[in-house]
Amino acid sequence: MKADARIILPFPCASSSPSYRTLRKDLLRALRASESTVIVDLSGCSSLNHEDIDLLLDCAAHVAGRDMQVLFVAGSLANRVLLEVTRISSLVPVFNSAAEALAYPQIAAEDGTIDRRENDLPTPS
Repeated sequence: MKADARIILPFPCASSSPSYRTLRKDLLRALRASESTVIVDLSGCSSLNHEDIDLLLDCAAHVAGRDMQVLFVAGSLANRVLLEVTRISSLVPVFNSAAEALAYPQIAAEDGTIDRRENDLPTPS
């Protein structure tokens, strides 16, 4: 895995638009193909519904057991609270901003543990 490689993908908020299905497939395809950390940015979503939560769980499932990591950027207090209430934050690290997610350490390729060489890095909650 590349140590500094990070990809930021916008989260396709659920809507009735025909492009939602395409955006959803694009996000999951990018997760399947990626070998680096993927940051899914929800900051463009003012709120999340059940379809959004299902997609976030699909994102977590697509990276389970792989030598890569997915991080979520809540983007708002309402989204952060919903991610905590649904316990998604116990599966995937959640951050308030993309800058916080970019500062989060990479997983160690050897054993899947977090590399915490820097003491001042933010920890997910």
